[in-house]
Amino acid sequence: MKFKILNQNIVMSCLLVSSLLTGCASNRIIGENTRELFTKYDAGHEWITLVEDDVIAFGKPSISLPNEPEDSIVIAGKKYSYVINKGGNDFIKLISQLNSQYIQISNELDFNAPASNSNRFYGHIRFSYTPPNGKLNEKESALFKQYGVVPCGCAKKLEPHKFDLNLEGTVYPPVNNLKTITPLSKPYHVKIQYLHDKSGKVPLSTKEKLANLPLLPFTLTFDIIALPAKVMGIIYQP
Repeated sequence: MKFKILNQNIVMSCLLVSSLLTGCASNRIIGENTRELFTKYDAGHEWITLVEDDVIAFGKPSISLPNEPEDSIVIAGKKYSYVINKGGNDFIKLISQLNSQYIQISNELDFNAPASNSNRFYGHIRFSYTPPNGKLNEKESALFKQYGVVPCGCAKKLEPHKFDLNLEGTVYPPVNNLKTITPLSKPYHVKIQYLHDKSGKVPLSTKEKLANLPLLPFTLTFDIIALPAKVMGIIYQP
């Protein structure tokens, strides 16, 4: 009889301990879930616009810019200047050797920034080239290859003659002689965006903080001079 009572006491003790441990675990999980209710998490990416501007003119720096190639091209905007230090001069050389009647340049210049506080940008300039027979001749094909022109990645089947040429550059303050430059008949629009990784905890003010970070570490200003007349005739499209 005593042995039976002892076994019952052991069983009851085990059940009590198990109940207490389960209760502690449940309370801990509930507490963690409660804290999660007050923490915002998100995942994915979002494009944040750092700069939006209208182009007034295209040209070349009137002086040599420190740490920039001599053949840099300047896109003069109302708010900033965009010095193209890679690909810009290649584009000018290319279109100078092509038949201007077949060239149409997109009036949207969308670039990306490597970081939210960077004054660097990269992207491409998009243009169409439509010779009468629909095919590039031997000389044109050689020029496209020489300057790294590639078919537009987003071109539709009905638009096979759109091409991209990669560009890289640096953002500077607006040029000094902006008011004396003959403006484009139809301004190009410039936009620089930054791809923000919003995975993890995201404060509600992230977008505003990123958008207001300083983009320009430079105070250097300069004048620009006009590009060759043939080039201007292509760029200054209505």
